[in-house]
Amino acid sequence: MKTIFISFVSLYILWELLSGYFKTNLIVLGIISCVFVTILSIKLKIYSKQHERIRLNLKLPLYIPWLLKEIIKSNLHVARCILSSNESIQPQLVTIKPSQKTSAGIAVHANSITLTPGTVSIDINDKNEILVHALTNDTAQGIINGDIDKQVTKLEGNKP
Repeated sequence: MKTIFISFVSLYILWELLSGYFKTNLIVLGIISCVFVTILSIKLKIYSKQHERIRLNLKLPLYIPWLLKEIIKSNLHVARCILSSNESIQPQLVTIKPSQKTSAGIAVHANSITLTPGTVSIDINDKNEILVHALTNDTAQGIINGDIDKQVTKLEGNKP
């Protein structure tokens, strides 16, 4: 029930932000449409397995600034490697075991790795291990150290 309420409130806030109208009749129509979408979602059983994504989405605004900072740092590192004349590029494959408990958390973890320059998530196996291609030893160590893992685990609502 809590998930349904959060979904309804999120839908209504989004509707209000996108419409920009604060007239009574339009507010009532917005509430009616959000109730309709929420009921339709219940009938289609969307909430049965997808409720974990709503919880992640609510905490996402706290995670995005950290991820953007990491993307910028990785961009600078990859640019230095490309522009330097030494042999700093050592491509390698690394397998990590994420600490996330949900499939949505593991997906966010793998996508965050791919968004960070110098690393690409290649595969998630049956044991929920992520196979990562790293461009350098530094990027491989960054994945092994688990900074992304800790942040995504906090995003998921668990202790890192």
